[in-house]
Amino acid sequence: MAKFNLSRVPTIELRGELERRSARFDAMEAKRSALLEELEQVESELGELEAAAGAATGKRHRRTRAASHRRHGSAAAATRATNKLTLAQALQGALEGKTMSVGELVEAVQRAGYKSNSSNLRMMVNLTLLKRKDLFKRVGRGKYTAR
Repeated sequence: MAKFNLSRVPTIELRGELERRSARFDAMEAKRSALLEELEQVESELGELEAAAGAATGKRHRRTRAASHRRHGSAAAATRATNKLTLAQALQGALEGKTMSVGELVEAVQRAGYKSNSSNLRMMVNLTLLKRKDLFKRVGRGKYTAR
């Protein structure tokens, strides 16, 4: 198979392709943000419904553990982890005067004592950073700082 030689492609075509890919990336990133926000809303509504069902019957909703098994593929924790600070507050403290990646933030809040039963804390950190634009500023791809 012959190798493709980019030196034969006109610069204008290369620039056009880069612009097209950049626009597609921006569009996909916007779509991802919208889907993450929608997912968080659905999770919130599910939590409210489960809490309402538990309050109405005086016990925890029976499907909670089974639904969690289906969603996460593992046993759900019986209780929610308790923290003195919310995840947003913990992230704000970790970012004070710094710029960090999502992975670094996950490690920082865990070192600071933030506890979570989430099977994917990284996703929760991502959602919080995207949702709380009033508290966090994206300064580069995957890099955030506190406002």
